[in-house]
Amino acid sequence: MVIRARLQGRRRAKSSGIKAGTPVVLIPLADVLTRLHGAVVTVSTCGVKVHFETRPKEQPRAGEIYRVQSRDDLILCEVRCVEVAGAGADIGLQIVQRELEST
Repeated sequence: MVIRARLQGRRRAKSSGIKAGTPVVLIPLADVLTRLHGAVVTVSTCGVKVHFETRPKEQPRAGEIYRVQSRDDLILCEVRCVEVAGAGADIGLQIVQRELEST
């Protein structure tokens, strides 16, 4: 069952339209009024790393669930790590579920 979940995660990431440099908005499920604007640094088979120019007022904590939204994609992700980078921050997210928005 674990192998199947990993393979499904790989399929989701490979079909994602999000690429490095894509501007995204992170929206926490716990507080849908909060919006964090950043840019994708890297995309792997199972996750996404997002960079923020300025540090968020409240830094995301490991285990929190966020929506990562670009122009055409909506991905549900879990925060895995947060790294402070100068005046900004990098957030590592694991893809939980990906769905393409209808346009």
